[in-house]
Amino acid sequence: MGVFKRAALTAVIATGLAIGAMLRYPGGTPLDHTPAGYSLSSNFLSDLGMTVGYNGQSNRLGAALFVASVLTLVVGLGWTLATIVRLLAREHASRRWASLGAVLGLLACVAFAGVGVTPENRVMTVHVAFTVWGWRIVTLVAGLMAIASFRSTYFHRRAAVAWLIVTVLLAMYSGIVPFAADIATANGLVIQVIAQKVASCVVVLGLIFVAREADRAGVGASAKELVPVRNGRGPSPRSG
Repeated sequence: MGVFKRAALTAVIATGLAIGAMLRYPGGTPLDHTPAGYSLSSNFLSDLGMTVGYNGQSNRLGAALFVASVLTLVVGLGWTLATIVRLLAREHASRRWASLGAVLGLLACVAFAGVGVTPENRVMTVHVAFTVWGWRIVTLVAGLMAIASFRSTYFHRRAAVAWLIVTVLLAMYSGIVPFAADIATANGLVIQVIAQKVASCVVVLGLIFVAREADRAGVGASAKELVPVRNGRGPSPRSG
């Protein structure tokens, strides 16, 4: 199984677990504790990890599914990033950028694992700290990987462009949305909730796309078998 299929399978499994957590969430939002069930526009993804919903009902099974979903993403996509880094590290021009991205990527994995195992209703301050730093670090990771991909001769230009798009969107999410939308208001809550879900999809889909490019570049090939694409102007070893 190639890196693309593993990344895609990780996303499918994690999404299934998250949907299960949504179906099990008893109800309530940060501003209104009365609605039943999970609201895609008024509940953060982290609300799924609460052991008790905002309406006061138990959510232990839903929380367990959420933790499983987050850890699946952390392990699966962390492995995907590590595989991409190993390919980028084969070239001197991209090695240091990819290596720094790998170090920060490990920190991002730790932060998001922390998000999964720290329920809002028990340790809100710690949970928020993990969340804020997780998004900030993963934005830096995407930027470093964009630079590394631009400098690599094994990856097509579109891989670097994908990383750059992810970087810009995440920077907007982590640097603008929290200040532009007040979570204490109904409209502000909706904006932040939707922005979080969009940012999550951007990270997952971006990694899956680059994983596909890694397979095309010959991520499992030996150094002698790898053929440079010459910054997007030549054929990759698997493009035919």
